[in-house]
Amino acid sequence: MTNPLQTKAMLAQLSISQWTGRKADKKVTTEVEQKHGAHDAGKFNKVLVDKALLEPISKLSGKARDYHYHMTLAWSDSGPRILPSALFAEYTQTMRGFKAEFEKLVDTLVRAYPIEVQAARNRLGTMYEPGDYPDPADMYSKFAIKTEFMPVPDGDDFRVAVSEDDRAELSRSVREGVQARLSSAVTATYSRIREVVSKIEERLSVPDAIFKDSLITNALELTQVLNGLNITDDQVITDICQDIKNYLLMPPSMLRNSPATRATTAAHAGRILQKLP
Repeated sequence: MTNPLQTKAMLAQLSISQWTGRKADKKVTTEVEQKHGAHDAGKFNKVLVDKALLEPISKLSGKARDYHYHMTLAWSDSGPRILPSALFAEYTQTMRGFKAEFEKLVDTLVRAYPIEVQAARNRLGTMYEPGDYPDPADMYSKFAIKTEFMPVPDGDDFRVAVSEDDRAELSRSVREGVQARLSSAVTATYSRIREVVSKIEERLSVPDAIFKDSLITNALELTQVLNGLNITDDQVITDICQDIKNYLLMPPSMLRNSPATRATTAAHAGRILQKLP
């Protein structure tokens, strides 16, 4: 029998690789340690190219990872994560945008790379080492952003030559593993709710406490994915999502200027927290 979770979710893995543009210089590290009579004190890392070319790539990579984690739930300690089928279209569209922007930034770096290598001769002085720099023809291969999708494991789907008893044991092990990870995913969903709502309750309960607009926009962003993340059709999660929409998504300016609205919203946040298991 097909695992019901297979029709509601899949596993998604995000892989990002990028050239750091930094290189540890053992010679300079040794010279510094000898000068100060130190050892194992650290490493001197050379910046090989202008940081302005690499930082946008690093920042975009961080945004892509944050989005990946926002749209998915943990499956294992590392590697693939659970992507609800309801969020697949939005996820893939957004990731295509990240990939397109990533490729543009990499192209800008690669085009500037030969000039940067020449400039480094003067900038690094005697620390310049030609061997620190990859061949220009290899630079594109140093960067990649990829997503892979795979089905949730099915305990009945084995194509290995084992006895029926062993096959039954394998099937049971997979089903138990899927159920354990599913329970962890539900717990993680509740943790997301608690983190967002508790901050609202905490900040708004103090009349003069300063807060950023993100206090509310974070709640809005949570409601936009919460029903999709609810892969077990947990009615409590469904109800809480609606409560957040109804009672917590107040304009930040209103919360700052209306003590009554602020106090009422804080009270609603407290009641929502009480619903969490």
